[in-house]
Amino acid sequence: MNKSEAKFFNTSNKMNKAFLKLLEKKEFKDISIIEICNEAGVNRSTFYAHYDNTYDLLQETHSNLIKKFFDDINQTIDVIDIQKASADELIFITPQYLIPYLRFVKNNKFIYKVYNNSNAFATNETDKLLIENIFMPIYEKNGVKDKTIVNYMSKYFLSGINAITMEWVQRDCVDDILLICEIISICVRPAMKFTKD
Repeated sequence: MNKSEAKFFNTSNKMNKAFLKLLEKKEFKDISIIEICNEAGVNRSTFYAHYDNTYDLLQETHSNLIKKFFDDINQTIDVIDIQKASADELIFITPQYLIPYLRFVKNNKFIYKVYNNSNAFATNETDKLLIENIFMPIYEKNGVKDKTIVNYMSKYFLSGINAITMEWVQRDCVDDILLICEIISICVRPAMKFTKD
């Protein structure tokens, strides 16, 4: 990364942080570009050099949070060795993965509330990372290699997990993480049997 790119990235990072700070105090619809700029210590022209509007900033902030989550989880979780694991170990809806994810959502509930309340919850980045890093290797190990089938099956699981998670966010994450983890596990595990031809 050259000096110019580093400056651009640092400015973006400042605006992401300022935006998250403002979300803790105000509704998304009430946050102005001027407020974001003042909080980040940048001017309006700098904002518009990075984003077209606050929705672009919302998308980038969420994407950056998700990437950080996956970087952190890969460093802190003992990820199953897919090639050596038994069939019983090849279940991706486990507390090992769910609890860190639910903690992450709770710690960032303000941004998830924005998505939830605006019906704009875009899980494409999250879903892509989950499918590539967790779902796909497990499906392949179990003999499911057709990417179309994997995509449909993954969307099925992710839709249910996202629906439960967003209901939890709507309730301000007051229910215990272990309870939400158990509910998700109960809902998806009956559908997790794989068959090989």
